[in-house]
Amino acid sequence: MNERSNTFFAHRPGMKKIFDRGGTFNNYLGDIVTHIVPQDTFGIMRKKIIEKISRILPLEISLQSLEKQLFQFPLLSTADHHALLNFKLLYNSNLLYTQLTRRLNLPFTIVSATGSIPLNNNSHPRGFYFKNEKFNFFSKSESKSPVFLFDSKISADRSKGLGSFINNLNSISLSPHEVRFLEYLFFDCLEIEKVSQQFEKFSDQLTFLNHKLWKYYFDMEIRKAIPDMIYFQVNSIISSVLIEEISNENSLVYRVLFDRSVRKVFLENFRGVYGAWGDNKGTEFFWGISEKQKFIPLQIDIESNALVGENLKLELHPSVIREALNDKKIHSTLFFDFLVITFLEGFIALGGFNQLEYLQQMQQAHVQSLHELGMNDTANMFSSRITDMLICGMFPFDFESGIDLIWHFNSSNECFNGNLDRGLNETHLESILKMDIKEMISNAVETMSESI
Repeated sequence: MNERSNTFFAHRPGMKKIFDRGGTFNNYLGDIVTHIVPQDTFGIMRKKIIEKISRILPLEISLQSLEKQLFQFPLLSTADHHALLNFKLLYNSNLLYTQLTRRLNLPFTIVSATGSIPLNNNSHPRGFYFKNEKFNFFSKSESKSPVFLFDSKISADRSKGLGSFINNLNSISLSPHEVRFLEYLFFDCLEIEKVSQQFEKFSDQLTFLNHKLWKYYFDMEIRKAIPDMIYFQVNSIISSVLIEEISNENSLVYRVLFDRSVRKVFLENFRGVYGAWGDNKGTEFFWGISEKQKFIPLQIDIESNALVGENLKLELHPSVIREALNDKKIHSTLFFDFLVITFLEGFIALGGFNQLEYLQQMQQAHVQSLHELGMNDTANMFSSRITDMLICGMFPFDFESGIDLIWHFNSSNECFNGNLDRGLNETHLESILKMDIKEMISNAVETMSESI
């Protein structure tokens, strides 16, 4: 290892452990498989996922199969941003993840993507990449809005061509073949017109578009064998789960928020944990959301028993917090996101390099807090949760974007041939399984170090 790798691993002992174990990516998947056990209960979040997907993809997937998979194989990717599945980090992450779902003979690759990032995030939720250029669905003035709060949608009109739903097209030089390819991809394959008519919010449109886009990454001969992509924005689901948990006085969420003695223990033990809160940084339990859709740090004022931030004060009372969540005046931190996903619902959250470290820290803080409060049965349940699984951050295929990947397989001498039948085949996917995990991690370390 070089100096850069040593520095990187010094702050990521969990990542170093996987690196030192070595073996192939297939060996690594085998380690994950041994940890998967069905859940005893069908939690609130699972019901919310099915409700959401039944609304967006009612004819495209079997809801019965989805329910069965969520119960028997509690796997989710929590690594992605809620964007078009096109950014290199995102599509590579899900190519890796799909090797696991294929190994388990599952019908779906399920991704709970965060929409708390703005439209101008480097994963470019605002549009898509093609030929090293960024194409925008929305104007620059809208680009700072978080995806989950964004109320606009893609509009499309075939009669006006590609330029009717992609801004700034005139500033980008495209060949006639490239224009034809993009029009075919978006209008004929991804059904952009249907998307623009059927869904009122960009976030729902993305779930439908990614479901369609995913299969075009693969060669026609193997598409039926590839698990379907279920790619949903998780923030609204977490808020909905919290609203229900707050209505139950016996729930842990209720006690953490409204029982002062319980709250005090959790505040102390999570101080300094990434994704929670610290001295003069982060926010306690929730982010406030301003009228201009900016996140406001909040702290708990003990005397007034309230969450307090710039121009915002919310009494820590169940009805007040429920209403604030429902009205999108507050947004959960990673503390509540993973309290729901990993610790209450029992999902194995397949994440990135940093999650591998902070989720284990969260587990330690939860277990310590629960033991201090005498909640030993819950502490034991939380201590058994799997928090050290990685799937994201490595790059088996080095295309600038997913659309570049599709163009590569479906063009000849930079000429579009009129269909999208070609793509990654079994040989490509087998090469992922045979890749050396040390090499994959080393390459990812180099990429991440350059961006830090």
